[in-house]
Amino acid sequence: MSECTYGLQKRLDFVTNVISITQPSRVLDVGCGTGVNLTELLAQQFPQSHFTGIDSDATSIAFAKSNCKAKNVQYLIQSDALDLGHFDLVIASEVIEHVEDPVGFLQFLRSSLTSTGFVVLTLPNGYGPYELASLVETLMHLTGVYWILRALKRVLIHKPAVLATVDTLAISPHINFFTNSSVRSLIAASGFWITKFRPRTFLCGFGFDHLIKSKRLVAWNAEVSDRMPAQFASAWMFLLTPTESTRSFVYQRSYGARLRRFLNEKRWKLR
Repeated sequence: MSECTYGLQKRLDFVTNVISITQPSRVLDVGCGTGVNLTELLAQQFPQSHFTGIDSDATSIAFAKSNCKAKNVQYLIQSDALDLGHFDLVIASEVIEHVEDPVGFLQFLRSSLTSTGFVVLTLPNGYGPYELASLVETLMHLTGVYWILRALKRVLIHKPAVLATVDTLAISPHINFFTNSSVRSLIAASGFWITKFRPRTFLCGFGFDHLIKSKRLVAWNAEVSDRMPAQFASAWMFLLTPTESTRSFVYQRSYGARLRRFLNEKRWKLR
């Protein structure tokens, strides 16, 4: 896999390092989507581990099954994934920003672990460059400006768009927008402590993907995020270890977050 502005190779390396150290027998990928950028690659690299990918989107699971090459992986629709038992490693990559109840989601991940298990959690910075660029793109869609600019681009630049391999085929806009402090509070309240943390990339998403194309810039974009405060990164990666205790925590979306959720759902015609 070649690195990109979204740090997909960096994410793969992060999880690969975790598996190399922990040597899990069973791995669960919650919200695996199409599986092509993570689950399938991990299964091929670690044949001694068994991987289970689950997702609520039937189209993504069908795609994952049709493109599955590894023998040590199975893909299941989440509603059919009953009594799977416990796992040595649970992966939840780019999922928590989509769920209605983030606290309940993290508690579900914790309940899916063996006594010595770990969780890999990755998510976008709700106020980082990627999400802010996405907000601009959403506003441009809703006002019609996006389609005007796209038409002008087609006239001026006679070049077909290149379709990237995506994590999911579902239409599932972000409904949660976490700050660095809020996600850490959520993690602690859900019964985890952070064993390892690493940011993904600095700039990605609408506009940035067209500017950062050369291998040198892509590499710089991934590396520079490690040297700046976490608040400036576009996405974060956590390795979590369960603790003995949890505490009461009520997750509440701010007015700004509720507005952004409304705009995202409006854009994708879910309202």
